[in-house]
Amino acid sequence: MKVSLEEREGLFRSLRVEVEGQIVKESLEGVFNQLVQNVELEGFRKGKAPLWLIKAKYKDYIREEVGKKVADATLQKAIEESSLKPVADIYLEEVELNEKENKVAYRVVFEVPPSFELKLEEIESLKVEVPKVEFKEEMVQEEINKLRNQHAVWEPVDREIREGDMVVIQYNVQDLDSGETSEGETTVIVGQKFLREEIERELLNKKEGDEITVDSVDLFDTEGKVVGKAKVKIQIKAVKEKVLPEANDDFAKELGFGETWKEAEEKIRDLIKNRLEDYKKLLVEDAVVKKLLEIHQFDIPQTLLRREISFLVDTRLKELASLGIDTRYVDVQGIAKELLPQAVANIKLRYILDKYAQVKSLEVSSEEIENEYSKLASVYGVEVDKIKADIQSKGLESVIVEDALRNKALKDIIQKVEVLEVENKEERKNENT
Repeated sequence: MKVSLEEREGLFRSLRVEVEGQIVKESLEGVFNQLVQNVELEGFRKGKAPLWLIKAKYKDYIREEVGKKVADATLQKAIEESSLKPVADIYLEEVELNEKENKVAYRVVFEVPPSFELKLEEIESLKVEVPKVEFKEEMVQEEINKLRNQHAVWEPVDREIREGDMVVIQYNVQDLDSGETSEGETTVIVGQKFLREEIERELLNKKEGDEITVDSVDLFDTEGKVVGKAKVKIQIKAVKEKVLPEANDDFAKELGFGETWKEAEEKIRDLIKNRLEDYKKLLVEDAVVKKLLEIHQFDIPQTLLRREISFLVDTRLKELASLGIDTRYVDVQGIAKELLPQAVANIKLRYILDKYAQVKSLEVSSEEIENEYSKLASVYGVEVDKIKADIQSKGLESVIVEDALRNKALKDIIQKVEVLEVENKEERKNENT
C-alpha cells in the first residue's frame, strides 16, 4: 500500500491511497457476484446476463463499490501511516480502478485538528477584571416583579392587539411554488419575534376575529437557506393580556415562601444573595474564557463548526417549539448567524482546555464523571440512572469523560487567576449625578 499526503485549504488534507493484490481481487469478485445475481438486463433472465455485458453497463458502479470496499478495509491503516488524526467526516473523493492488474487508487478528504501553541505562562499569570457585584435592596423588588410575571395569568380582552399581548391564531400557509397548503393553530406573544417581522407588523392594532394576509414570506430549510416563498393567511382567534398577581400572603403561600408576605420577602432576599455568589463565579469564568480565546488564535475545522451551529440552532428551535411556536416560519438563517460567534468560541475553548489538560496530565475521578451525569440529568429533567443508561447504550461514555476533563481544566485555570473587581462605570456615573 502506498500513501501520499496533500495539503488543502485551511485544515483540510487529502490522502491518496494505492492498493493492489488480493484485497482488490476479492472486492472485485464480491461486486461481480452481487451484480450477476441481482441485475436484470433486457433479453436475459435474472442471474443469467453475461459478466462482460454487466461490466460494460455498470462500469462506474463497479469502480465506486470496489473503491468503497477497499477503502473500508485499508483506510484506517493508511491514516495511521500518515500520522494524521481526522476530525468529523471523511469524504471519499475519487476512485481509480485497474481491473486487469487488481489495482485501486482512492482519495479521501478530511480535516485535521488545529496546531497551536498553548500559552501556558500567560495562562498561569492571567489577570481578569469583572464588574463589582453587590447586593442592593432594589434587587428584591426586581425579583418580586419577575415572580409576579412568572405567575401571571392571561385574561381575554376586547381591544386592539398591542406589543406584549398573547394572541391565538389560526393560520393557513400556501407554498407558492408547489401550491401545497398547511394549516393549524398556534399561540404567540406579540413583540417577542416569535413570528416573522412582516407578520407581527400586520397583527398590531388588529382585534379578535380580524384576518390578515401576507402575500410573500420566505421559507427556510434547517440550514437557514431560502427554499421558496409562501402566502400566509391568519385569523385572530383570541387576544389576551397579562394580569399580575398581588404581592400578598396568598401569593407567598403560592410560591411556597411561607405564610406571610414578610416571610416571603426575607426568603427572596436570601435567594438573591445566594444567586449573586453564583453569578460572581460565572462572571469570572466568562472573563477567563474570553482571555483564553484572545491569547490563542488558530483556525478551527469547518466540519465541526457546521455541526456546532446545527446543534445550537436545533436547540434554539426546540426551545421555541416548547413555547408553542411553529418553527417552520422562524428565521433560521438569522438564528444561525446570531449563534455563529458562540459556535466558534465553543470549539476553540474545547481545543484549548483539551491541550491544557494534556500538558498538566489532568485526570478525572469517578466522582467527577458522576457529577457530569448529574448535571445532564438536571438539564433534561430525568433520573441520573436513565441518562447514564442512554449514554452508555450509545457508546458515548468518552464524551462525558472529555467534558469532565475540560471542566476540571477550566477550574484549575480559574484557581490561578488574579481577579480584580471594578466598579461599573455606568453605575458610578449615575451615583455621581
